[in-house]
Amino acid sequence: MKVAVMKRRGGFTLIELLVVIAIIALLLAIMMPALHRIRRQAAGSVCLSNQHQLVLAWIMYAQDNDDKLVGGHDGHSSSPSRGYDWIQLPQTEGGVVVSGAAATLEDEQRGCERGALFPYVQDVDLYRCPGDRRHRTELKHRSYGVPGGMNGDVGAGASSWLMQQWGYPSYKKLTEIKDPGVKYVFLEEKTDVGGYNWGSWNLEKQGDRWWDPIVVRHGQLSVLAFSDGHAIKHQWKQKSTLEMTFVPYPDCIRWPVADGADDLQFMRRGYNPAH
Repeated sequence: MKVAVMKRRGGFTLIELLVVIAIIALLLAIMMPALHRIRRQAAGSVCLSNQHQLVLAWIMYAQDNDDKLVGGHDGHSSSPSRGYDWIQLPQTEGGVVVSGAAATLEDEQRGCERGALFPYVQDVDLYRCPGDRRHRTELKHRSYGVPGGMNGDVGAGASSWLMQQWGYPSYKKLTEIKDPGVKYVFLEEKTDVGGYNWGSWNLEKQGDRWWDPIVVRHGQLSVLAFSDGHAIKHQWKQKSTLEMTFVPYPDCIRWPVADGADDLQFMRRGYNPAH
């Protein structure tokens, strides 16, 4: 006598499928913040390595050029790049400067490659933090800037912009730098070929506001590289500093400080060539 055997149909029932989907959604909700943190930390580590390599190249340039610092200015419409500047303005393959919205990503990269620092690094990707996503929509490549006090000033002596504006001198030689472990050379800033921080990155000597904006791409951290060759991830303390990152031009210029000046004073100590 044959006995009929009921065979279970393959696949999931609707209820089983919904349970699986719910479990996956729950796991994603738990894991996503951790994944975002991991990605942000990874970008910060690459940014740290980028600036470390750039500042070592910056030191090597001075060693190869009679102690003279590479130019820290990157040019603008009224003051074009100088041949000894670390970076040049965006330009075509034929060397024609392209500014504003007309500059392509390749034009910006070409400006990096034709700067005086590039022979020491030979990698255009070092000029961009992986946490800087603007290249996807705004065709921006460079993430870093150099302070005006690191040979980023235009003019010389009493006629220089920094001296006229705030009475700052500008370092011209490596051995002139006081407290090299405190004086930063590279920082993350809101670089933009549209004009508002062409040139070098600058900061007022006094007052309760920033001058040029910085950007915070790694949670509450930004990367800075110092003139003795080390680089750090620096944690900001003020909420207003973090907010500056998300404020569009021109409102981010002369950004006021209303919740404490720890961040501003930290940057002033590392900027001021006078002491």
